Amino acid sequence: MEKTTKKGTLEFHGVSKDYGTGDPAVNNISFRIEDGELVTLLGPSGCGKTTTLRMIAGLELPTSGTISLGGKDVTTRSAAQRNVSLVFQSYALFPHMTVMENVCYGPKMQGAKPPEAMAKADVAMKTVGLTGYESRLPSELSGGQQQRVAIARALVLEPAVLLFDEPLSNLDARLRRRVREEIRELQQRLAITSVYVTHDREEALAVSDNIIVMDKGIIAESGNPSKLFFQPDSAFVADFLTEANLVKAEIDGNQVRAGEIQFTLPAAQIVANRSMLALRPDIFSLGQIPGQPTFSAKVKKAAFVGRGAEMEVDSALGELFIFLPRHNVIPQIGDTVQLSFSPESVCLVR
Repeated sequence: MEKTTKKGTLEFHGVSKDYGTGDPAVNNISFRIEDGELVTLLGPSGCGKTTTLRMIAGLELPTSGTISLGGKDVTTRSAAQRNVSLVFQSYALFPHMTVMENVCYGPKMQGAKPPEAMAKADVAMKTVGLTGYESRLPSELSGGQQQRVAIARALVLEPAVLLFDEPLSNLDARLRRRVREEIRELQQRLAITSVYVTHDREEALAVSDNIIVMDKGIIAESGNPSKLFFQPDSAFVADFLTEANLVKAEIDGNQVRAGEIQFTLPAAQIVANRSMLALRPDIFSLGQIPGQPTFSAKVKKAAFVGRGAEMEVDSALGELFIFLPRHNVIPQIGDTVQLSFSPESVCLVR
């Protein structure tokens, strides 16, 4: 049975963008975002995520491939001809205009008369909780309030797709958490298709229905946050999303040997032709735990980071990065410690 194509359904088919360097910024990517989903484009700097967002917005046209929105080909349409709105990283508010004037700007440019533009702006500002701020200038608002104005200015155009370009990068850590929660709650309440670009792993995991992880212009992997975090397919995603330790192993059936350590991997976790173990930093425990593989390690670095302790150690598995949640007493540099991990937490990657 074919999937229904609604107004916010977005599709890329074999899309590439080459700026003439011979090394495409985006190289033959395909994906589908369903109406009402929030999908994050995640990856390191230079991976192609911002170029992809700009092609969705119509600010860049693809070198090859097709882009469709709501079942209609929009590949060659300009930004003004697409039913999308972009929330910029810098907010891009007019400093000399009030909040109401900023939010009214888009409808007025589309030909709406002032009363109609103000009525639409009023609805958008109520949606994001800005009632009472109509006459303020951007300089009189906090960073979080300015972000809300930017979102209201995008929503007032009633887009089929709402685009976010690193929307929290200008906010401090505590405010980032609150604003990302507001963005997610708003997106779910309005059921508006949204594409969110970030390089922040925690942010992507917190706001997304699905995540597209990009690397060097291609899609390394995509899926829901839980799957990508706990069961990544690729070493790149395991490393980028969880800082997993990647360890070569010999696998015979469900028997695994890595260095001097041997253990049984649950049958459900065996994947043919894969012999790289991804060991997340948080799966380790200090000391020997019955039934779990245990090994000795020498502490090279150690630090208390509030949420727990971080360590870098040398071991038979190689150099490992370890995170011990809720530990406030940490081993000393040079100490030899015993570390254990649960085989159920191990993932095989390509």
